[in-house]
Amino acid sequence: KACTDIIKNRNDLLNNLVELFLAKSYKKIVLVASGSSFNIANCAKYAMEEFLDMKVECIHSITYAKYDYKYHDDSFIMCLSQSGRSTNTIEAINRAKKTENDVVAITMIPNSPLSKYVENTFIYGTHKYGKDAFVCRGVPSSTLFLILFALEAAFKSGKYDEKSYIKKIEEIENVVKEMPRIQKKVIDFYELNREDFYSMKRVMIVGIGPSFGVALEGALKIEETIGIPSNAYETEEFIHGPNYEIKKDHAIFLLDMDDKMHDRVSVIYKGIQELTDRVYLLTKHTNYVNKKVLYIDVDCSP
Repeated sequence: KACTDIIKNRNDLLNNLVELFLAKSYKKIVLVASGSSFNIANCAKYAMEEFLDMKVECIHSITYAKYDYKYHDDSFIMCLSQSGRSTNTIEAINRAKKTENDVVAITMIPNSPLSKYVENTFIYGTHKYGKDAFVCRGVPSSTLFLILFALEAAFKSGKYDEKSYIKKIEEIENVVKEMPRIQKKVIDFYELNREDFYSMKRVMIVGIGPSFGVALEGALKIEETIGIPSNAYETEEFIHGPNYEIKKDHAIFLLDMDDKMHDRVSVIYKGIQELTDRVYLLTKHTNYVNKKVLYIDVDCSP
């Protein structure tokens, strides 16, 4: 419902932000955020780059504020905070202002503390869906907001023609329409593997490109909900050391949502099963069918 409403109300939510972005010829977008907001930035990064044909960089808020605030000339700085209360993101906003970069803030809560520190604050449009919105619903809905921002800006700047724009909107609408069905499949997947999930002692989630932000958020949510060690790894980096840690009671979740890495993920998926039986695959491909494989059968770009 939240995502459906964002698509429906995208003109009201995005027009001013898009106009501000298109007022200058920026060379790069810098997404500055902490926690789930940083994961949202990583989830949206590659779609934004595809639509805008522009570099999009993700930096943790305090890292930006203390270290990585340099070398962003002609950049559009977007500071993200779901709750609008992140003191690290507020510090990042102040740093961006000192370096005379153009900076905006995006938050879920109207008139949040963060809005006092920056001239231009924009709202994701999901605050009305309950107090837990930024904890639970924020990742899909805020990722969608950033993707739509990039698509609207690409269309209005002429980088996307009307036919391509309409096709992408329809694809995004279909993804949202499929959410309840995929959620049901996730619950079924959980029930099939519940006993193993109860007894796992360590979780490693492996993704790359469009799925890396998903891996980051998955690891964070597992730590927050069941309190066991959980880390996200880039697919190739996972087999450059972290794989030596794997024991029988460790659970490995491999994200196979990108055609570019499918063959490599398939090799890793087979190999890791020599170390633990708890290897789970989330995939858009039909190569494997068993209870530890969650098939995401939605026809869309990664």
